[in-house]
Amino acid sequence: MDRYELTKSRRALILCDMRRSGAKHDVQRMEKLFKGNGFLHTAVNALNQKAVMTEFRRFRDQLPGDVGCLMVVIMCHGRLGHISLSNGEEIQLETIYQLFNNSQCPALREKPKLFVVQACRGVKEHPRHLYTDGSKESGPSTPKLLPTASDIMVVYAVCPEKLAIIHPDYGCPLFVEMEKVFEDFSTSRHMYELFTKVNRSLDRRVEKHGFTLDREAPHREAKTDRLILIDPAVVSDIGRSLHIVSSLTKKWYL
Repeated sequence: MDRYELTKSRRALILCDMRRSGAKHDVQRMEKLFKGNGFLHTAVNALNQKAVMTEFRRFRDQLPGDVGCLMVVIMCHGRLGHISLSNGEEIQLETIYQLFNNSQCPALREKPKLFVVQACRGVKEHPRHLYTDGSKESGPSTPKLLPTASDIMVVYAVCPEKLAIIHPDYGCPLFVEMEKVFEDFSTSRHMYELFTKVNRSLDRRVEKHGFTLDREAPHREAKTDRLILIDPAVVSDIGRSLHIVSSLTKKWYL
């Protein structure tokens, strides 16, 4: 398979609900990752629908003609096909993806685009928990996972109908493992291989730390994780692996 040509400029965007406990750690990790791989990035606070969509369109419309690739990282509460903003409004993920498709963003035609989505994806009705990325409501939804466009890869932190983990002391496991894998392999492995490695690391992390939480001593310090008490009914819905959807037509090396 051929490689994408990445001699041109690289752009990235972070959308984050900064009210989420631990969000600052995720933003710092992604900013470090972008800087280390030559991306100029823009950060957007997920305040409300109007502000977010305005910032996304401004970012898209200001992409330079020589842009070579795009990375968008979304860190919000959510449900299947939607993200929730700080004021409780929602945006369909499909709406965001379409902003950068071949029709609406000619600058990115035939150029690789990555969307990383850290959010819950619609589970049985549970109250929002401090340490998950769920929204206030979680009903069934059937949006498209990808827009009708080419050269796109979407990485979801969890599979459909699963909760996504966030920790107040270090953020999300996804970004912890992304930082490690990209630091070691970003120039020697293509994008799909990188996230395969991230997925394996998350699997090992789940086996090692369990996220099954120490009910006898919920505040005890582990070597790297603080053990937290979560309702057992919620634990069974915590996602253990990534969901990767790709229409990349070439190998994407950073």
